[in-house]
Amino acid sequence: MPENQNMPFLSVKDLVTEYKSDGKIVHAVNGVSLTLDRGRTLGLVGETGAGKTTIAKSIMRILPDVGSKIVGGQVLLDGRNLLDLPEHEMRKIRGNTISMIFQDPMTALNPVQRVGEQIAEVVKLHSDPGTDCEQRAKEMLEVVGIPAERYYEYPHQFSGGMKQRVVIAIALACNPLLLLADEPTTALDVTIQAQVMDLIVDLQKKFQTALLLITHDMGVVATVCDDVAVIYAGHIVEFGSKEQIFDHPTHPYTIGLFGAIPDMNEDEMWLHPIEGLPPDPTDLPEGCPFHPRCKHATDACKHGPIAPVTTADGHMCRCCRLDEISKEAN
Repeated sequence: MPENQNMPFLSVKDLVTEYKSDGKIVHAVNGVSLTLDRGRTLGLVGETGAGKTTIAKSIMRILPDVGSKIVGGQVLLDGRNLLDLPEHEMRKIRGNTISMIFQDPMTALNPVQRVGEQIAEVVKLHSDPGTDCEQRAKEMLEVVGIPAERYYEYPHQFSGGMKQRVVIAIALACNPLLLLADEPTTALDVTIQAQVMDLIVDLQKKFQTALLLITHDMGVVATVCDDVAVIYAGHIVEFGSKEQIFDHPTHPYTIGLFGAIPDMNEDEMWLHPIEGLPPDPTDLPEGCPFHPRCKHATDACKHGPIAPVTTADGHMCRCCRLDEISKEAN
C-alpha cells in the first residue's frame, strides 16, 4: 500500500475491545487512541492485565473467535481501516505488512515442524510463485545470527534465546512495515534479553519498520523507544515522547510507576509501590479508573469521563488535577 504522507502510518482511534467471561463483560480496551510513524518505536507500558496485548491483537485482528469483540473505533494503517477489511484481506496483511512477535518463544513454534520450514511457510504464503522459500528462510536464519544449516532442526534443539531469534526471523521474513512485539524477552534470562532486544532494534532500523513494543520494563523503554504510551485499566492515561515521559511524568499513575523503580543513586531501604490493586475489568470505577489508588483524587475524579489534556509539544495526560500536580512536582 502506498504510504500517505499526510497522516501517521498507524493511527488507532477510540478502540474499544471487550471479552465475555462467566457471563460478565471484561472491559479490556476502553477508547484507546495512539499514533506511530514509519521507523519509530512506541512503547506500550503498564501493569499486567492493563490491556496491552489486547490492543496488539485487536490491531492484528487475532482475538479469540469466541467471547471477544471489537466494539468500536478504527485501526488505520496508512489510511486504510483494518477493522473494515474482510478476513481474506487480513490474511494477506498478517505476516506480510504486519507481523507480531509473541512473548513466549517456547509455545510460539510448532514442536513437530523443522524451524526452517516454519520460516519458509510464511515466505511461501506471501511471495510470488517461483520464490525460493527455503533459501529465503536460510537467509533469515543468518540475519538473526543462526547458521543456515540449522534450518533442518526442530525447536527442542534450540535454547530459549535461539527460539526467540527464530520467532523474530518468522516475523521479519517478509519485511513487514509494522512489527508488534509483545514482551519479546520476558521468558529469557537477562543476558539473552539484551541480545534479543539489540537484534530487534538493529533489524527494525535495517528494514525501516514501525515497532510497537509492549513491555513493563522501563529500562527497555528508555533504551529502545522514541515515544511512550502509559496504559491503565484499558485507558491510555499519558502519551508523549520518551523524554517527556521520563523527564516530566505528569499522571499520578506514571509518577507512581517511576517511584516504584529503585534509584541506584539513593540509599533507601524500601521501594515505594503504588498502593492498592488494579480494578476489576468487569466492574471498572466511574470517572478516572485510577482514582481509588490516587492520593490526589477528589470528587471530580470519580464522575464522568476524564478529558485528555495535550500540551503544545504533544504531551498528553488524562487527569483533571493536572495543574495542581504539576505545581506540586515543581
